[in-house]
Amino acid sequence: MQLRWLLLSIARGKWNTQGEHMKKMQLPPIGGRTIKTVISATLIAIIYSFFDRSACFACIGAVFGMGNRIQGGMQSGGNRFIGTLIGGLVSLPFYLLYHEYSKIVPQWLYLSLGLLLLMYICQLTRAYGGLQPGAVVFFVVIYTVSDPAHFAYVFARILDTGVGVVFSLLLSWLFPSPQDTRDRQLRALEDNGKRLLMLEKDLDAMKDYQSHLRSELNKIEPLIADLEKELAAPIGAPTEE
Repeated sequence: MQLRWLLLSIARGKWNTQGEHMKKMQLPPIGGRTIKTVISATLIAIIYSFFDRSACFACIGAVFGMGNRIQGGMQSGGNRFIGTLIGGLVSLPFYLLYHEYSKIVPQWLYLSLGLLLLMYICQLTRAYGGLQPGAVVFFVVIYTVSDPAHFAYVFARILDTGVGVVFSLLLSWLFPSPQDTRDRQLRALEDNGKRLLMLEKDLDAMKDYQSHLRSELNKIEPLIADLEKELAAPIGAPTEE
């Protein structure tokens, strides 16, 4: 009986522990960034459907352009767009070299030179975050895009990525997150503080100028008093020397 009671107690205690653990486990709420990202991609897909155009890369750009904060979205979305731009432009000449002049030079050498040029341009422009998306575009164009369509593909991908990034940034600006709202308030307070400091400096300068005027006025007052005495004295009367 005692053993049975002990086993029941252990089982009940374990069950209670699991129940308390389940109560503590809560599903995370859907954040504002998630909602705005879905809205941005959905609106882009709807808009592109009217033009009978694929919204694939625009939706990808929208995801990269949406961050927890506007600054984060500008950084990730900007890296995506700049990388797509550099990778697409670099892929154009190397696409022709890779497919048309591979008998003279090995294809792997064109790939190496193209990737080297891509990385060097990112380094020159300090677009370090654009290397990965740029390399993706470069290799996709080289390996998967057919010859007549590679020019149109590159420019369409650059354009669509830019549209998606700008659309998400605009949505973030119109509906800022609580962090962005606090940042705006802090910037407003900083601007007001700078204005107050400038006003304080102007007031100090005005006080200094006022004290200067008073000192000059004190110097002039004796001269004015002497002039008043001379004017008040009768004509021909001797003046004090």
